[in-house]
Amino acid sequence: MQYYNIESARNAFSKGENVTDHLREQLGVSENSSEIIEIAYDLQAGSYIEYTKADPDFANSVANAYANILRDWLSPNDTLLDVGTGEMTTYSLVLKRIISNLSKAYAFDISWSRVYKGIAFSKEILGKDFDKLRPFVADMKRIPLADKSVDITTSSHALEPNGGNLSILLSELFRVTRGKLILFEPSYETNSDEGKARMDKLGYIKGMDEVVRSLGGRVVDFKRMPTIANPLNPTACFIIEPPTINETKRELNADMFTLPGTSLLLEKHEEFFVSKESGLAFPVLKSIPVLKTDNAVLATALC
Repeated sequence: MQYYNIESARNAFSKGENVTDHLREQLGVSENSSEIIEIAYDLQAGSYIEYTKADPDFANSVANAYANILRDWLSPNDTLLDVGTGEMTTYSLVLKRIISNLSKAYAFDISWSRVYKGIAFSKEILGKDFDKLRPFVADMKRIPLADKSVDITTSSHALEPNGGNLSILLSELFRVTRGKLILFEPSYETNSDEGKARMDKLGYIKGMDEVVRSLGGRVVDFKRMPTIANPLNPTACFIIEPPTINETKRELNADMFTLPGTSLLLEKHEEFFVSKESGLAFPVLKSIPVLKTDNAVLATALC
């Protein structure tokens, strides 16, 4: 990771300014990089839990709406992956409603701090069912799961800030998903002119249908969601079928991770994961696997 002026970004956040805006200006770039997104959200760690607890009725109405759609596409004992899960607020409330039908649930975010904060919240919501959930840290551009290893992949405004990288992200989601992508994201095309201007300014995604088709996938359904936190950023549900690939179904276990972006299995040790093929070791911090390539250490002596 490059060195950023974190204190400057923290001050911008405390003033209510948009941190991604601030960091793009600081670096003189037009698009949100993975590092910019990580910093912006890491500085917010804990705030989404506060919002959720301050307005539980709205949070539960969102979870009900998401869960109702997911139920239509999930089969008994499926695996579910939430990408860009943040503090696992929405995901935990959704899981509370559907986890009895799942064999396993996975969740990752690029921000370690948000995952760390979210674990306590998720344990509070899920109770003993938390044992089915495996949270970790990763970059959506290189997911540490094997090809076609997840039945359903979902998101909640996680692809949103990645306007310049939508094709890269969808390609990676297609790689790991054997069933459907059920993405709850903003829809640029159905937004108001004011909302579109805001999305353009913040570098948000657009052209979902077009990008999906260009990658060989298909949007099989589209729904505008009734629960909206911000009228300028309304949520839509994109139900997407990945390109058809002849691939043997892969079964996951609780610690079956791979070298990010590949199907090469990582070997688990008490405090790290290691890849024999690459010689890279990935840390486990406070029991959370940190499976990003820029956090790996070359440690061939461990292989």
